[in-house]
Amino acid sequence: MNSKFMISFLTIFTLGVSIYLYATNIEMMEPKYGPSEVILLTIPLTMVLLNIQLFILPRLIKRMDSSSRFMKGIDHIFLSLIVILFVLHSGLLLVTMGTEFDLLRLVPILVGTVLITTANTLPRFQLDTKESSSPPMNSTNQVWNTILRPFAYPLFAGGFLMMLSGLLEGTLMLISFFTILFSTLLAAVFRAYKAYQLHLNER
Repeated sequence: MNSKFMISFLTIFTLGVSIYLYATNIEMMEPKYGPSEVILLTIPLTMVLLNIQLFILPRLIKRMDSSSRFMKGIDHIFLSLIVILFVLHSGLLLVTMGTEFDLLRLVPILVGTVLITTANTLPRFQLDTKESSSPPMNSTNQVWNTILRPFAYPLFAGGFLMMLSGLLEGTLMLISFFTILFSTLLAAVFRAYKAYQLHLNER
């Protein structure tokens, strides 16, 4: 499904639900979480601003004469941000309406979403390695292209495990969260370093 469509759909849906709840004067726990206007409209309006930036950005990139191949990666980044805001807003609404829900459970889901999106997006940002470029620049671009995918693979696996850790209870969830996070980052750095060493040996 098209990323821009999903971004627009989630934004319109979130804003529509918030306006409906505001118009019906639904009872909320205002003293604890702030005025209902702030709870209902802050995140949806932030999503609207992200939509505006997303539709303006392609024109700016064309004016800057940048490659259009980056746009799909940028779309995925914006989609990730919109999903994170949507999940956060949904959790906040549940809590403020008196539903028994632990907002802390959203942290592994949100961080996992960021890791998976990063893993899917990074390989799209390959740099040009033209012979006409200066040798130092060309060498730097080759190293960047070499380590991208090895760095991204652990992020995807770690993000998936991170989201599953949100199903655990209390302290066990926190321990699993930090263990997976540090293990994922260490694995990504290690794989990138091994790819870099292999690149040097092949030269």
